Amino acid sequence: MYYQWKTAMKTNDTYYIDLIARYFYGEATTEEIGLLEAWVKSDPVNARLFSEYQKTWKTVENTRIGNSIDLDHEWNTLGSKLGIKEHEHKSKILYYSLRIAAIFLFLLVPAYFLYQHFDTPAEQQLAAGNEIIERTLPDGTVVTLNTGATLTFNPRFDGSIRRVTLTGEAWFEVARDKRKPFIIAAENVRIRVIGTSFFVNTKSSNDTKDIILSSGIVRVYYENKPQTMALLYPGEKAELLSNGYQVIRTTNEDVNFLSWKTKHMVFINTPLKEVVALLTKVYHSKISLSDAQLSDCRITTTFDGQSLESVLNVLKATLDLQSRNTGSGFELSGSVCKQSL
Repeated sequence: MYYQWKTAMKTNDTYYIDLIARYFYGEATTEEIGLLEAWVKSDPVNARLFSEYQKTWKTVENTRIGNSIDLDHEWNTLGSKLGIKEHEHKSKILYYSLRIAAIFLFLLVPAYFLYQHFDTPAEQQLAAGNEIIERTLPDGTVVTLNTGATLTFNPRFDGSIRRVTLTGEAWFEVARDKRKPFIIAAENVRIRVIGTSFFVNTKSSNDTKDIILSSGIVRVYYENKPQTMALLYPGEKAELLSNGYQVIRTTNEDVNFLSWKTKHMVFINTPLKEVVALLTKVYHSKISLSDAQLSDCRITTTFDGQSLESVLNVLKATLDLQSRNTGSGFELSGSVCKQSL
């Protein structure tokens, strides 16, 4: 058994060793149990290894609930294997040293399980308060979180996947790793990629979770309905309904979906009400209209990394508007809309 344990430590089966431990702790998910079962059945060596761990686990559990380790028995067993009898010891130091060795060998594999289970560092959380933040994760993935968004992850990315949990809006540039897919969990929705760049919004205004792909391929599905999986290609958008199990895949028509990150905005005959709504989101400053009749004024222009003051000056000059600082934002007013070309 010790040899098998050492062999397993030298292979890439670390994920399944960790999964076995979580299975015995009752913490493995239904999906993980299925993976473990397939792994055990795939190779007789895996089956024997699982059986040995199961025996050890039962021994540890029996010890934990009241049985104690018979140190004399373990010592005698080790001594007989070494051809040593207790009365033949020339020193008590050797005697007790070998007794300690017996205990160590008996507890070696359980200690490994406990190390795997308890030595995992606590999950870390990135939280974007009132500012956008950009961070590089331990695997090299770059993530940009919009204000109010949070990302939770285990910094070691143990196992066969790189899993993170997202709330809010984020842009991902995932480091490519064919052996370890990157999975984003957003409530019951899962987004699975290998290496790609895409936008995710878990809190859209129409109560959907939106994914817009820029490069690579993304798989989106519901955790408990994997048959709903859909492939997403560059330029496409997926909407996943929160109150059902439906994935709606369309061509992305929103050229400004990343404006909150880049401050690059394109407006083509766009109603003013849509313009001020986007400006409010991008600059985190409330932009309002003094008169509802201004809502349908239209404008065609492009902004690229400009300040809010500069953007408002363009709107005022183009549509003959005035702006007033309200303390919490700006109010636009005007009697007549001069349409842009």
